Amino acid sequence: MLSVLLATHNGADTIDRTLAAMSEMEPPAGGWKLVVVNNASTDDTEARVLAWRDRLPLEYIVEPKLGKSTALNTALGHAAGDLIIMTDDDVLPERSWLTEWRRMVDAYPGISVFGGVTIPAFESAPPDWPMPAWCYTVLYGQTPMQPEGEIEPINVSGANMAVRKSVSDQGWRFVEGFLVGKGGLMGEDSDFVRRLAAAGHKVGFAPNARVGHIIHQEQVSWWWIQRRLFRHGRTMFMLENVRRDEASGRLVIQFPWRQFGAGLRSGLRLLALTPGGDKARMFPQALDASYALGAVSQALKLLWQR
Repeated sequence: MLSVLLATHNGADTIDRTLAAMSEMEPPAGGWKLVVVNNASTDDTEARVLAWRDRLPLEYIVEPKLGKSTALNTALGHAAGDLIIMTDDDVLPERSWLTEWRRMVDAYPGISVFGGVTIPAFESAPPDWPMPAWCYTVLYGQTPMQPEGEIEPINVSGANMAVRKSVSDQGWRFVEGFLVGKGGLMGEDSDFVRRLAAAGHKVGFAPNARVGHIIHQEQVSWWWIQRRLFRHGRTMFMLENVRRDEASGRLVIQFPWRQFGAGLRSGLRLLALTPGGDKARMFPQALDASYALGAVSQALKLLWQR
């Protein structure tokens, strides 16, 4: 049996499309269960989810403490079967999604955690200026294609990832400091996978377990993208420049002076380019400045808290 965990916070604008796509999937051998966690929603998400009870193998629970990681940790206690698949309230899984996951978990018994494929489903045109391919991963969860089988512990997206239930039974959970509110740190999925890999668990890639990721029109705007890059800059600083001293338990923080200097120079170049409005020339400078600002902001926040 497979369990699908879906955490939603005010997802009323997309969750009907997600649940409709799930209702049309091919059932896997052994069956499946869908656990939807309403995470402190204030819209009509609950009514929309409960309307699907007769068409899906649905268990509905409520987690009032805001935070995606908190919601997923709550949902892990309701999972059944041998594989737990985690996704979001704005995805469109292909009909073969669960049968592919069933095939993968049976074909690779030595792998504990898997990433599937996420493809942006733009409601309007993508950004109309060139961006590096990796930006589509950061901004929209687009998965770089890799061969099926074992991979390095990177590019596993929380919109389409799976873990054996035996891992959950061992007590592995998401760190609850991530994704609390719209401005929260990103990266709960990356942190989870990196910790598992460091403990010796193998990571795999499932190229045929595919979902579309709904991208709204406002998510291709210049300022939405810069805010997202700022948040990712905060996350990367946490992953790369912060560690916890085992003896004292205190955070050891490496302040990003070099990144700060480079970001400041990029910001000045951006100001010089702004009057022309050429986003193709502006974007590389804005990218560096947003990342640097995010890293410095997170460093100052941690130093102030400490």
